[in-house]
Amino acid sequence: MAHENLSERDRAVLRSIFDPTATIGDVADDGDKFAEDEEDNAPANEESKTLCIQGVKLAESGKLDEALELLSRGIKAAPNRASGYNDRAQLLRLMQKDEEAAADINQALKLTEGKRTRSRALALCQSGLMLRKNGSDDEARAAFTEAAKLGSSFARKQVVELNPYAALCNQMLSQVMKGENIKL
Repeated sequence: MAHENLSERDRAVLRSIFDPTATIGDVADDGDKFAEDEEDNAPANEESKTLCIQGVKLAESGKLDEALELLSRGIKAAPNRASGYNDRAQLLRLMQKDEEAAADINQALKLTEGKRTRSRALALCQSGLMLRKNGSDDEARAAFTEAAKLGSSFARKQVVELNPYAALCNQMLSQVMKGENIKL
């Protein structure tokens, strides 16, 4: 049977077999699917976006302090724009300033409360990563579960990783497909 003749569901089943971290719920989802953030084109938001993009580029080139300055200016320009807090939180995590990062993540979550947007999903993922780093797996699982419901494929994989039974089942299925002997 040709791959292009498979239904979306069939492709998802095959993907779950060959990718031990995938779930059937990933149904042919190769990426994230978010509702876009609802931001108007006000000059302050446009200035914030520009500053944040420049800050991210600086961070990617290793200029972390300069990046932090630009991201902070971006937040100051539009303090109700959640994605600016997400960007700065990610940089702060990279700089190992977890307390400051947590404050930005909490602000992004506060600004997106009750919304089903990309910024909320990203803030939840960052929160989940920090909680997991601190050994709070149950709270991390809750954050990742909410982010997964918003469309984050990364969060779905984290939920599976945090579920030891699902991970074991996926590992055993993978071994069966590879023809390995399973020892229980």
